[in-house]
Amino acid sequence: MIDVQDVSIEFPGRGGPVRAVRGASFQVAAGEAYGLVGESGSGKTTLLRAIGGMTPVAAGRIALGAQSDPSSKAAPAPRATQMVFQDPYASLHPGFTVDRTLREPLVINGMDRHDERIAETLRSVGLGPAFRFRYPHQLSGGQRQRVAIARALIVEPRVLLLDEPTSALDVSVQAEILNLLRGLHRERGLTLILVSHNLAVVGFLCTRIAVMRQGEIVEHTTTEAIRQGQADHEYTRSLLQAARGYRRRSA
Repeated sequence: MIDVQDVSIEFPGRGGPVRAVRGASFQVAAGEAYGLVGESGSGKTTLLRAIGGMTPVAAGRIALGAQSDPSSKAAPAPRATQMVFQDPYASLHPGFTVDRTLREPLVINGMDRHDERIAETLRSVGLGPAFRFRYPHQLSGGQRQRVAIARALIVEPRVLLLDEPTSALDVSVQAEILNLLRGLHRERGLTLILVSHNLAVVGFLCTRIAVMRQGEIVEHTTTEAIRQGQADHEYTRSLLQAARGYRRRSA
């Protein structure tokens, strides 16, 4: 479903181009949940935005859906890949009701049955009809993120790109959103890429993981290996150690 081959991404800088991502390669099968892990500034969100078509690549190739199959001449629909952003308040228009937020992508993509689709999608993310005509400031952080997820789902995508979807939420709400995403992944057969600095979050949703540091993928691993504390690269081992937390020295 997703084929990333030797991708590099650059941004202009005072002393010349700054390479934010260098030679990244991985593949994600249809229906798989794949994680990109690394500290802030490692390039994971930049790479995710490139997969979503929001950031141009300087070199390499990103192919989605039918594009990943050399024998197919079909191109994926523009709506086939959707993204859920980190901050649900910043990603929702403050002057749009939930109804307008969900109706707009339907209009843009020429889809029918607007009222029916809006009601169905709200139910699928755990929000009832009472939320339909509320504004973002009338919602909690978790409710806003549910609306952001609904906006991505309403056009029936095949790929969902998740940029730290729980990091801006209270700890008590994070588990609810993660359980929602896992349920949607299974029910709809979605292909997911999840970006996070939190190994526990990635391990909850994903089966395979790429570890990024300073713009490079330094290790490809699995959730099971992470659970067993197995890591080949020193940086991955440092992430594992940080995830375990600090242990108090005995007196």
